[in-house]
This record gives sequence, structure tokens and C-alpha cells, in this order.
Amino acid sequence: MEIVKLSSKGQIVIPAKIRKKLKLSKGDKLLLEMKGDAIILRPVVKLSKLRGVDKIEGASEEIEKIREEWDKEFEGRS
Repeated sequence: MEIVKLSSKGQIVIPAKIRKKLKLSKGDKLLLEMKGDAIILRPVVKLSKLRGVDKIEGASEEIEKIREEWDKEFEGRS
């Protein structure tokens, strides 16, 4: 667990070791979800990272899970 500080503009810095582990870089997008009093940040999967994924065994199940997550996150948003 890491402690981060909120700036006057409402920004936080994700520690370098977490960014490296999640392979996050400048400009990446994150989904923000509130669960009770918790804030959950999840990286948005880049389509370029899915290139060739259809050739991996069991990939269709994983793709379907991602599609369901996206549908749930963006339901009703335009």
C-alpha cells in the first residue's frame, strides 16, 4: 500500500514502481470507480496491446470479460 498526497488541483502522483508494474506511461487513461469510501483506479486497456490476442488460447473469454467491463463502465455515457 502506498500513501500519496492530493495537490491543490486535486491531482495525485502514482508512484514509479506501480506505474512500471502496470506499464503505465504519459497520456494513458485510467478508469475511476467509487466503491463506498474507496477510490479504485484501473488502466484502460489499449487496443494496440490486444493485437494478436485472438491467437492466444482462451483469449476470447478474456476479451469478453474486458468488453463486459467496458460496457458496464461506459453504460449510459455519450
